[in-house]
Amino acid sequence: MFQPIKEEFLHYLWKTKKLNPENLVTTEGIPIHVKDYGNYNVNSGPDFFNAKIDIDDTIWAGNVEMHVYASDWIKHGHSTDKAYDNVILHIVYEYDLNSNADIALAKIPTIELKGRIPKIYLDRYLSLVQSSDNIPCQRLIKNVDPSKIELWKYALLVDRIYQKANRTAAILFHQNNDWEETLYIMLAKYFGANVNTEPFEMLAQSLPFKILQKNIDNPLAISALIFGQAGMLKAGYEDDYYVQLQEAYRFLQNKYQLTPINPVVWKFSKMRPVNFPTVRLAQFAALIQISNNLFSKIKETSDLTTLRTLLKAIPNPYWDNHYRFGKTSPYLDKSISDNFIDLLIINTIAPVIYLYGKMMQEESYIDKVIHWLDGIKAEQNQITKIWKAIGVKVKTAFDAQSLIHLKLNYCDEFKCLNCKIGHEIMGDR
Repeated sequence: MFQPIKEEFLHYLWKTKKLNPENLVTTEGIPIHVKDYGNYNVNSGPDFFNAKIDIDDTIWAGNVEMHVYASDWIKHGHSTDKAYDNVILHIVYEYDLNSNADIALAKIPTIELKGRIPKIYLDRYLSLVQSSDNIPCQRLIKNVDPSKIELWKYALLVDRIYQKANRTAAILFHQNNDWEETLYIMLAKYFGANVNTEPFEMLAQSLPFKILQKNIDNPLAISALIFGQAGMLKAGYEDDYYVQLQEAYRFLQNKYQLTPINPVVWKFSKMRPVNFPTVRLAQFAALIQISNNLFSKIKETSDLTTLRTLLKAIPNPYWDNHYRFGKTSPYLDKSISDNFIDLLIINTIAPVIYLYGKMMQEESYIDKVIHWLDGIKAEQNQITKIWKAIGVKVKTAFDAQSLIHLKLNYCDEFKCLNCKIGHEIMGDR
């Protein structure tokens, strides 16, 4: 039978002191008086440390453990785990054992909460965790003070950037703390636009940024290195530009002893032509051509308009009439779009600069990232559309990124009791 009550709900009731003190009696009918609820433990071991409980006029000091079912104590192996030797109180939603089912457990006073949880909190909790809506609280969120949602969004945004920055830190470590190289790899990954993220990263790993920097004044060499390392210069197209790239790459490949990646990794199917990897590679090459010391320039930039200018790149005119090599197409300017530039800022520049600020202990860089995101229009995707539909403000990237984080890490996991909005709905005002 499906059991909607989760252990986290019992933790919540205890942490927030929502349980009626008069209802706190053991399964044997002995009254319990809580002197100190203890400290919530988010790591391994008992759920609450250092609690003080008055049981039958005797003060007990120790830990509190909680389970949905009493039998979970046995299933989780607590009887043979020394970490649980100092548990003085066992709180369960449902007591499903005979008193002599486990000798160690039988010695621990137990409270059964089934039928004892205040109805108002149980109903609110069930309305959240049993919701079939995209956002569990979407029918109730209108009752929450918008200013409190805004405060929560700030914390969510910082958490989202922090997660991205952590992934960036792994790249920085492997690049021996070279910020320019790290930014280069981060940019490459995002140019892959999900479908070709892995090939783009493989390309960047196979072609060190230092080699590109040595050829930064030669646009043909930059494009030759990028398309050559992508494995896309092995065909027999007769386009003048393609032949020039081939010839340039042969020389550069031999000079730097480069090995191209396998071109079969690139995906073209089910994509709009403007997102073809050939177009993205051409745009990436154009950005590299103007990106000498790009990290240093971005680091010293505060103004969002200036930052966007640094990322505005125009590919070789060949691409105005091509989506792929060897096949002409109607004219279309393939310059990096303003929208794509903003997405680059959100997904690559912001995490890199945030990480730099954290590592240098310079809060000004973190403030700058927040300022940038608050000045960028919110991206349009399925998640932001959901939030807009239920009346939550989604105007800037600040809004969008925080709400994307909320949806993916709280709403989808029904972690309503870890969410400030959930707490407001539960009545924690």
